[in-house]
Amino acid sequence: MPRRTALDVLKRVELDHAYSHIALANAFGAHLLSERDRGLATELVYGTLTWQRTIDRMLDCFVRRGVESLDVPILIDLRLAIYQLVFLDRIPEHAIVDEAVNLAKEESGKGAGGLVNGVLRSILRSRADLKGWDEADRDKQPARYLAQRYSLPDWLAERFLSRHGFERALAMAEAFTKRPALFLRYLGDEPGIVDKLPEGVSVVEGLPGAFVAAGLSDALRSGLEDYSWVVQDLGSQLVGWFADAERGQSVLDACAGLGGKTLALAEVVGSEGRVEAVEPNLGKVEKLQQALAATKLAGRVGVHQAMLQDFAKSGDRSFDIVLVDAPCTGLGVMRRHPEMRWRRSEDDIVELVTIQRELLEAAAGLVKPGGVLVYSVCTFSGEEGPDQVAHFLKNHPEFERAGAPKHANSAQIAWPRYLDENSDMALNPLDHDADAFYAARLRRKA
Repeated sequence: MPRRTALDVLKRVELDHAYSHIALANAFGAHLLSERDRGLATELVYGTLTWQRTIDRMLDCFVRRGVESLDVPILIDLRLAIYQLVFLDRIPEHAIVDEAVNLAKEESGKGAGGLVNGVLRSILRSRADLKGWDEADRDKQPARYLAQRYSLPDWLAERFLSRHGFERALAMAEAFTKRPALFLRYLGDEPGIVDKLPEGVSVVEGLPGAFVAAGLSDALRSGLEDYSWVVQDLGSQLVGWFADAERGQSVLDACAGLGGKTLALAEVVGSEGRVEAVEPNLGKVEKLQQALAATKLAGRVGVHQAMLQDFAKSGDRSFDIVLVDAPCTGLGVMRRHPEMRWRRSEDDIVELVTIQRELLEAAAGLVKPGGVLVYSVCTFSGEEGPDQVAHFLKNHPEFERAGAPKHANSAQIAWPRYLDENSDMALNPLDHDADAFYAARLRRKA
């Protein structure tokens, strides 16, 4: 059943351009799976998507007319089987082959089952020499080696090499193939929660209010449903603290999304402060409102379904802190959303840079004199991060870099390990075991 679920989810990702985490959640809602089977289905989906290019190159050697000749369901079935054979070691080979053959028959008939059986038996006979890359490319074609060894599109491999150099690019690319830790925040009101955490949940040292879970247990899943717990990566939580809000301040979360940072900021500013959350997507607004109601923070948060540009024109208002967590390529969360490897291109960067500039222009006029504009993106492209901030500062001399957070709320965080030479926050999975985030604090001169 977990392999059937994984196949169905991957078909939705491939054919309907669904997001893997949403397709998985829908599948789990439709089928009663044990905690163990949910874990295996999740591993199969994320692992197969992450290693897709490397798997396809392995598979290409054993399909007479190449992987492009295969129908999508059969291609996905074979990818799943190869992922289990090569990257997992706890499932017997005969069980993997038998299940793949049966799934192929269900999808496309007896002939497809024979094809899958033949391909997988051939792979097993050649398993000792099975690789999805050519070691000779390490010196001759380093970008191709990196792309095939760690399953990246060519353009992204070239960017890794250009930015990091060969050895660090290898380490960084490998880090992006690892399954991320499950970081959480507690939003419930039960006192002494640290002393009665769900099984497998522990405190993250050095980051106030952060927890990490060994897995998504039934107890934790229940806590997520009633909003006493929320999933929020280390990087996303750090952005909230990087804003350096204080009790009683006014804050604008200009691109609120589902509201993870909105909720964190509302806790920090307290009942004396106020957070306004702006989000154009109705579905996300409704989820944010549900979370606010469940966590009893609604009284200190205003929610606005609007584009930031329209919100900025709708009244004469200004804020101590404006957070622009801008739409971006999302390359920094590839570990969590591995389909992003295959959906993004350099053209997307160009398009999103324009959108980000428009948002920053609208946000600039909403910052009080002496207030701070925080710009953040969950990606590592220079155009969307440092270059974007440099462009903004060049065109807005009334702003300057604000430096590292200084207020008591964030003082217990060891900021130097997360900051670059400009005191901008720069995270990556290799150095921080976190999604890749970039953020800058820009103060409007008084």
